[in-house]
Amino acid sequence: MKKTLAGLVLLLLAPGARGRAQQAPTVTALTAEWPEIVRVDGIEILRVQKDIYMLVGGGANVTAQVGSEGVMLVDAGAPGQTAKILAALRHVTKKPLRYLVNTSADLDKIGGNADIVKAAGGVSGPGAPDRPANVGIATFAHENAVNRMMKPPALTGDALPASTFFTPRKDFYANGEAVQLFHEPKAHTDGDVIVFFRGSDVVSTGDIFRTDSYPVIDAARGGTIQGELNALNAILDITVPERNQMGGTRVVPGHGRICNEADVLEYRDMLTIIRDRVRDMTKKNMTLAQVKAAHPALEYDGLYGTQKDWTGEMFLEAVYREFAR
Repeated sequence: MKKTLAGLVLLLLAPGARGRAQQAPTVTALTAEWPEIVRVDGIEILRVQKDIYMLVGGGANVTAQVGSEGVMLVDAGAPGQTAKILAALRHVTKKPLRYLVNTSADLDKIGGNADIVKAAGGVSGPGAPDRPANVGIATFAHENAVNRMMKPPALTGDALPASTFFTPRKDFYANGEAVQLFHEPKAHTDGDVIVFFRGSDVVSTGDIFRTDSYPVIDAARGGTIQGELNALNAILDITVPERNQMGGTRVVPGHGRICNEADVLEYRDMLTIIRDRVRDMTKKNMTLAQVKAAHPALEYDGLYGTQKDWTGEMFLEAVYREFAR
């Protein structure tokens, strides 16, 4: 692993990768223990596998595929973070921006859409105005997510993905690699997309999977705990460990660290246990207050229930209301 990270730093700090129009970005080692991991203008850059990178610190994890055609991004980060994300990306490659996929309509996934498209020279591809060859960026999202984006506070113009789909899967080639988009209905929301880079063996999950909290079950936008479990099982179907349930397919979560199949499996099992406990309690006609007092997620709250904007109690309430209908 250290060799891989060291190789990345050599790439990031190469003389040809330092140019910036106005002011050179601040490049620092992340920690004394891991000097090879680099932070550029507050964005941490980690090589996931082959030509796939994860950019951390722009609101949500941004996945970048780099190749001969240019750059494909999975999610655009939060509003106001685009300049930092692009500065970090330009330390990896000078190639143009060519593709952008939004995994959901969450603000930390779509907030940078307009600025990303502007930096790429406009929208290209299906549903976009005619442009010269090799100019612009093709933008994708599931139809349900785009419908959410058009509601206040609405995205407009080029910020809205130009290419939408409503089928279970969409695929295309980018940088000589098959890329598959899988719609996972009624998971975190009803418009979630998993992105699978087949040649690189990397899955980008959006907020279906995250390592810093319980999944946000957004019932108002079609999210359910059962749909969440179905989506995690779909991820497990396409991930393959190298040995001893470790290595192999890499998984980039919406928030948190790079993972593999075993991490997703543990997360799925944890949610299954909590779902079964809460469902059994609702069958006994326990009230929400009684369920909370019983602490059916007690052993997991220390890991996943500490986020201020999505606490363990909020997660339990979402699961309870699904079964108490």
